[in-house]
Amino acid sequence: MRVRTLLLGACMVVVPLLAMFSHHLPPNLAAKARQALWDPLAARAGWQTAPAPHTSPTAPAEPVAAPPPVAARAVPEPTPPRTVQAVMPAPAFAAADTFDRRGLEGRLVQLGATSISCQPLPGGSGTVASCRLAVDPAGELQRVFQSAGPDATAALGRLVAEVEAWKLRTASRASAAATARKLLPPPSR
Repeated sequence: MRVRTLLLGACMVVVPLLAMFSHHLPPNLAAKARQALWDPLAARAGWQTAPAPHTSPTAPAEPVAAPPPVAARAVPEPTPPRTVQAVMPAPAFAAADTFDRRGLEGRLVQLGATSISCQPLPGGSGTVASCRLAVDPAGELQRVFQSAGPDATAALGRLVAEVEAWKLRTASRASAAATARKLLPPPSR
């Protein structure tokens, strides 16, 4: 019973910690842990282990002939399939190319945005822009907006479009609520 309790407790602590902090672990830690923990256990139990996932295949016994020169090939190489990317609609205010980065950041400040940042995405596949906007008059409740694009100008342009659209939606809701309050009779006391 104690062994089960300890195992359950360890799993309840270790697994969530690994899930929360796995991005901070070194990339080769899994291979080292397998070599240090799992392989000796499998050898002692007589289990057959699978080959390590990152090992290279064994070299062929016969030497491989060099491919023919490019000019001698009769069949053209197939082209790789094209990937389809979702196209975001252009910002309603104007094309992102017409504004520079400072102009877009200035527009976000005019809209009431704070904490404006624009950083490259991991892997170098684009840029993400983000900002915060106060939802209540005191500024205690804030909404975070994020947008991605191939470069900083495109990401900021999409971010401005999102913030403007949100401002329009909230303004129309507020005016509809004010109209409804005028039409309703006052509450009786």
